Amino acid sequence: MRALRANSTLTLAATVLAAVLVVANISSLNVALPELSRELGASQSDVQWMVDIYAFFLASLLLPAGALGDKFGRRSMLLLGVTILCIANAATLFTEHLDFIEQNEARLVIAFRALSGIGAAFIFPATLSTITTTLPPDKKERGVAIWTASVFFGGLSGVLLSGALIENYSWESVFLVMSILSAAILLFCSICLPNSSSPEKSNLDPLGSLLSLLAIGGIVFAIMEGPIKGWDSALILSCFIAGGIFLVAFVIWESKTRRPLLDVFVFKDRSVRSGSLSLLVQFTVAFGFFFVAVQFIAYVLGFGPLDTGLSFLPTAIGLFPASLVAIPLTKRFGFRVVGFLGLCLLGVSLYLGAQFHSESSFLDFALVAVIYGAGIGLASPPATEIIVSSLPFEKQGVASALNDVLRELGAVIGIAIAGSMFNSGYRSSIDSLQEFPQEILELAKESPAIAPQLASSLETSMDNFLYQITVSVAEGWSDSLWALLFVVAGGAICFVLWAPGKKQQTKASEIMGSSRTGLRYEEIATYIEIEGARKKDRIRVTQRRLDGA
Repeated sequence: MRALRANSTLTLAATVLAAVLVVANISSLNVALPELSRELGASQSDVQWMVDIYAFFLASLLLPAGALGDKFGRRSMLLLGVTILCIANAATLFTEHLDFIEQNEARLVIAFRALSGIGAAFIFPATLSTITTTLPPDKKERGVAIWTASVFFGGLSGVLLSGALIENYSWESVFLVMSILSAAILLFCSICLPNSSSPEKSNLDPLGSLLSLLAIGGIVFAIMEGPIKGWDSALILSCFIAGGIFLVAFVIWESKTRRPLLDVFVFKDRSVRSGSLSLLVQFTVAFGFFFVAVQFIAYVLGFGPLDTGLSFLPTAIGLFPASLVAIPLTKRFGFRVVGFLGLCLLGVSLYLGAQFHSESSFLDFALVAVIYGAGIGLASPPATEIIVSSLPFEKQGVASALNDVLRELGAVIGIAIAGSMFNSGYRSSIDSLQEFPQEILELAKESPAIAPQLASSLETSMDNFLYQITVSVAEGWSDSLWALLFVVAGGAICFVLWAPGKKQQTKASEIMGSSRTGLRYEEIATYIEIEGARKKDRIRVTQRRLDGA
């Protein structure tokens, strides 16, 4: 057993599988959304919350979960998270029998998705930090690149798996298979994953955790419910204001407390700041794109669940080759050049996709998917590596959690922005229709999934009604991609201004911890003597620690 845990290949496999499980739990539900909407009578807002509530709790709890992993052991926290995820997925199978708790089955699904997000928060930071603290130096960079690619592979595999299941079975089969996979990965990780921790350097910050939860919650709720309740409603404006106040309070508290959950001074470092911005933008686009693409493929292209899942395969054509060459290109040309190129490719894919209409074909979508994948593949690995390498060994749990919280915060924001813009564009297009009964249009505004049932009540204009629903979905898709394009454009401009060039990047890596970053590091050398039967070996081990810590 000890030999298995010392095997770096098995360690990498275990962490990658756990990361894939977390991301697949987000994307797998996307293909199931039309089926869930029809079967449970869920509104478009309910459907959006089913996806976003998972990412919301995942993003909100990543930093405290990373700190707990540093203190009590990353393996222990990962196994706890996989256990919770397994239980939550299994419990979702019994929502129809839990009407004594809540009669609305859609709300029960949302509640169990929230529990899944809590479990995922314990898994994700432990995966990357285990790679950076246990893999040999010569395998660490490749391990980070494989981990980064696996995150996107998890998104693709979740879509493909759920598409195949829903094509042949009901939506419950997705949760059944996810619970079985969770149990299998739990067993594999318990056997092959080594434990690592830095208890003396872990920072548990309850107040900071609460403030971050309230800040993210207020802002995300306002973005998601704005199209439904009205952007100028008192509730939405109050949530925006409250979220902003809690965010400012979080930053102030973290800058003042002696043991911060997130050391905000690390953002003085250009590498950390630009890498963080890049990851946030990438994942805002990635999950926003995934969320609305499923609806475009299902309702405009008319594909079934399996074909919808297969439609995302062209993304891998651009993603995996770009991921493999991203870090070597960064070493040659610098982080600024490669990262900016990746964001530009993302922008190009969004611009092309925003031109789609109700007559667009799958070939159009496939071209956009390839360019989108290449953009993510070029931008993500170097951004991950530059953040991890900027923080010392004993802070790798927080470094991993920072990487993960940026990804999941991007997922929350992306789904919220894209979903809200889709909702707004779709509803506005429906409101412009005059030739159909008003009561039919009001029902159609809730979700395009129920359009076929509504059309059956229209004897003479059924085909025209379904066509107009398709046009409305295409309008929502286009509005979503324009919004995401503005996010990428703003992010790319800030990235170019902040990111270090090749010379600055090389110099920063040599003098990491200089006064420019706001953090000072000292190098500590220790010696380990290993005495055998015939000779004695002396090994020198060095690590960087915060000066004065």
